[in-house]
Amino acid sequence: MTEGDFHISVIIPTYNRSDILEKCLRALNAQTLPGDRFELIVVDDGSQDTTPEVAVRFQKETFGSRLTFLRQRNSGQNAARNRAIAVARGKLLLFINDDTIAAPTMLAEHGRVHEAHPEETVAVLGRVTRSRDIPWNIFATLHLDETFAQWEGRTELDWRSFITCNLSVKRSFLLKYGTYDESLRYNDDVELGERLSHHGLRILYHPDSLGYHDHYLTEEDFLGIAKKSGASLAVWHKRAPHLGRELAGLGFYLGNPWPARLKYLLADLVFFPAARPFWLFWARFFTDRWEGAALALYRKLYKASEREHIRRELARK
Repeated sequence: MTEGDFHISVIIPTYNRSDILEKCLRALNAQTLPGDRFELIVVDDGSQDTTPEVAVRFQKETFGSRLTFLRQRNSGQNAARNRAIAVARGKLLLFINDDTIAAPTMLAEHGRVHEAHPEETVAVLGRVTRSRDIPWNIFATLHLDETFAQWEGRTELDWRSFITCNLSVKRSFLLKYGTYDESLRYNDDVELGERLSHHGLRILYHPDSLGYHDHYLTEEDFLGIAKKSGASLAVWHKRAPHLGRELAGLGFYLGNPWPARLKYLLADLVFFPAARPFWLFWARFFTDRWEGAALALYRKLYKASEREHIRRELARK
């Protein structure tokens, strides 16, 4: 087959999660969209588990030539995505994570919205919610549910919502105006969205394009995201200092004017590193007793850690 033979190319970077990748591929085999309308591109970012065996088995037994499996040295998911873009044969690129478990109509819904909006600049963001196989915990609420709740009732979003756990875009648009920055390891998809916004990017929110997040987030995972986010925002700002105000909306607090920064200075006097074990104790204590208080404390701890790692990265040459 040649470029354009498929309507949708589903791009899946993966790393050391063969069991979850298997669930992901099974769900994609159960789509209502006819199989000849989409292909899969799985890029293994240097896994040391059974990821190659899983991908090759699905290639041989289920998808055939509709599944392309690529391997690379561990270089990050952006390098993996860029490799997939280079070989994709679909007019639409649908970016998901290996822990995004597609609802049966997810691909069909992406295709339907793009057919109604064929303009090259239109992208479609689907909704992601906690997998039914994953027990509820407070960090799924903080990291996932609250993110998508902010867009409830909206139909069009700005570049800050260019998050590629369930997002489709025209391949021609990316090839013209830019792909992923391989040196960034977090906020990388949003950074691409900012660049594409200068070329007319429109993001339509379509929650019926549904995926399930099959990953149990721990406290360590959640606070680790804060560290990665802070460091990446600082790197991004070093490269594009003129974006300070825009990055403020993503957590780069130094992009705010001085009066607005005072509240962050006061918060850091309370949630400074040596005091965080004390606040973590109370956040854990309230989790099963007073959810609202636990949510508020974890949000404060996340932001304090994010600001700390912004300062650390900015201090590096």
